[in-house]
Amino acid sequence: MFKLAAYITKTFIFTWLTLVFGFLALIGLLDSLANGSDIVKSGGGFSDTFRYMFLRAPVIFDRIFVFTLVVAILMVFVKLIRNHELVAFLGFGISATKQVLLLTPAVIGASLVSILFVDIAMAPAVRSLQTWGIGEYKVKNITADNPLWLEDRGRIIRATDRGGFDTINDMKFFFRDENGNVDQIWHVQRAVYQGPNWKLTGVEQLEVKGADGETRKLDPLPDGQIWETQQTPTSIARLAAEPRDLSLAEMRVFSKRGNSGSKPSFAYKFWHAHRITRPIAAFLLLIVCAALMQRTGREDTGNKTLILGITMAFVFLIFDGAMATFAASGGVAVWPAIALPLLVFGLGGAFMLLRTETL
Repeated sequence: MFKLAAYITKTFIFTWLTLVFGFLALIGLLDSLANGSDIVKSGGGFSDTFRYMFLRAPVIFDRIFVFTLVVAILMVFVKLIRNHELVAFLGFGISATKQVLLLTPAVIGASLVSILFVDIAMAPAVRSLQTWGIGEYKVKNITADNPLWLEDRGRIIRATDRGGFDTINDMKFFFRDENGNVDQIWHVQRAVYQGPNWKLTGVEQLEVKGADGETRKLDPLPDGQIWETQQTPTSIARLAAEPRDLSLAEMRVFSKRGNSGSKPSFAYKFWHAHRITRPIAAFLLLIVCAALMQRTGREDTGNKTLILGITMAFVFLIFDGAMATFAASGGVAVWPAIALPLLVFGLGGAFMLLRTETL
């Protein structure tokens, strides 16, 4: 049994790594071609295309690794069917349930390694892409259409332009009194990080307190004003990033009340729960695939069930993505949105697996 487990595990890992490399190369190439004009406009050359592919690789991998696991599982069973090894497995009493148990350590291990890689590599890569401002990161950054709002020491701050990693342009500071009413507004052209604080230039002040509807003009303040804060360029990048593009630790921080970034706290809570439950999703999809691929006909090649299995994987991703959209926008509670796709496919897989034992 140990040799069989080692054989099927080795086959799965080799197949999965090949698929991951192929998908990353193909999707990365298409992605770089789609954003080639932005790379050229930013002054980049041929080598920057590969730099862009390298930085995008963790993001792309995060979106596809569950799908690659499913395809790898299906390809392992296709190989067993074509080599008539599946018949031998069944002949030795290794049923579909036992086949699932043989593959479980490899599938769970691959999903855990994937989560660890995404957790370590994706957040720094996204911050580099934000600083570069290429492709979708022109929008998924601090822009006029996607401004950053934050509360800092009682002040409300709005920023609409990320000039660079350590530079923010076009900011407004809303100073409030003890009752929360705005009594003063600063218009700031530029804030440059000079640790541990930010140096402000082009500052104009508008007194709101006591205006009572009276029109007042902006008064320029001397350059050299300081924004004393605990915010750093790195923390600003985290605040501006999409919730799912952060590490688990960062998601956990922003999911707490009062610590939210560019999205409400429940969005960070959802993506945190979604990422840590991917091994469960991989295991449940393994059950579905194993039950689906029990084909032992003399001329069976597994091609039809392979197509059916890939279609099933797409259905799961679409269903899971729809629930993610609802949960991240507040339409559905976090845990029901996580549990529903897992429950539906888990029950379906369990039913199919039981049928293979009774046939």
